[in-house]
Amino acid sequence: MEKFKVAVIGCGSIAQKRHLPEYQANPHVEIAAVCDVVESRAEEMAKKYGAKAFTDYGEVVKLDEVDAVSVCLPNYLHAPVTIESLNAGKHVLCEKPMAVSTE
Repeated sequence: MEKFKVAVIGCGSIAQKRHLPEYQANPHVEIAAVCDVVESRAEEMAKKYGAKAFTDYGEVVKLDEVDAVSVCLPNYLHAPVTIESLNAGKHVLCEKPMAVSTE
């Protein structure tokens, strides 16, 4: 069976403590990419989980090999990154809240 390929956008504490370890533990999932604006953090997580490292989430959501993304960013970035990911045809798991206002 082909594995479901995910990308984690944002490599802070929630990604490191929950998302990445849980994906790694799932035999049906492969961590294909990680992304963080702090390049060294993205590289560290990529090395740890055998993924490709990125600093621009726009590049990640365009990857054909990525089926889904986890949005693990500051709250004010949840909506725009989720919307761009959905528009790129990706499944999305977004941390709460979805947005910081109704605007």
